[in-house]
Amino acid sequence: MSQNLPSKIRGYSVHSQAIVVNQQTPSSRSGPAVELKVGDPVVVDVSLSGISFELSAEVTSAAQSAQVDFLTFHDVRVNGVSVVVEEYSHRFSLRKNEAITLPKPAKIFLPTGALLKGALAEMHESRKEWLVTGRVFVFGKFRKYGFYHKRVVPVDVKLTIKNPLLNDPA
Repeated sequence: MSQNLPSKIRGYSVHSQAIVVNQQTPSSRSGPAVELKVGDPVVVDVSLSGISFELSAEVTSAAQSAQVDFLTFHDVRVNGVSVVVEEYSHRFSLRKNEAITLPKPAKIFLPTGALLKGALAEMHESRKEWLVTGRVFVFGKFRKYGFYHKRVVPVDVKLTIKNPLLNDPA
């Protein structure tokens, strides 16, 4: 997902290097800069235009503390199918090496066209886990040298979640 970014987005200075979040493997010696644990998706609305889900998450920052103002999501895909994630406008604070559960779940919309494409792929090859990719822009004030600096940090996401369509009693 390398792409040239402007120096500022919505008045926030852009952090020059994207952070990558993916599953931590037991063989990795040092932990990731950001650890993300995603809850199970919950269906909140079904309509002719598509399906709406809510997804909770727990975030741990090993790198630094921050006061997060809001999150935006770009090019989010589940198994290659494009989904729409609403801007997350609930403020929260991150403390270095402390896990925090997001105050409210993120809202995800799967349009009917993408739903049909995903259903067709699921019929041909059902998977126990789904691959989620995309980019999250974290807007906030990040602590550096004892001061908070207004920044937007691009975070590239590549992780797997449990398939919510499979009935797994375990």
